[in-house]
Amino acid sequence: MNNQEGLEFIRKYFDELFGKRNIGALDLYLDENYFDDDIGDAEVDHLENSKEFLAEWFRVQPTIGVEVIDAITQDNVISAFLNWFVIESNTKRIIQKGVAIFVVNNQKILKRHTYIYSEQC
Repeated sequence: MNNQEGLEFIRKYFDELFGKRNIGALDLYLDENYFDDDIGDAEVDHLENSKEFLAEWFRVQPTIGVEVIDAITQDNVISAFLNWFVIESNTKRIIQKGVAIFVVNNQKILKRHTYIYSEQC
């Protein structure tokens, strides 16, 4: 996968989740052995935990969105630069900026970790 393919893959992934609110897309995009470093606990079902987390986030922040600014791909690792935002009075307000690292195996996300480097509350 090259940089452009990695960028397109991650943009489609976030569009399904945050644009279309399609939590079921996690079944298509995440590997059966998916591990989320941000969850950490190996005893937890990381796929189900991710579905529950997103459903609650969408309920609490109904205008939440993610913009994929750019992505760099090396081997099977995609590092994506992301802005999380909310829409308030028809205006986009960035609430977080971060870098998410995705390990991809056969067009499925095997592992993810996100580092938030800026938060505005």
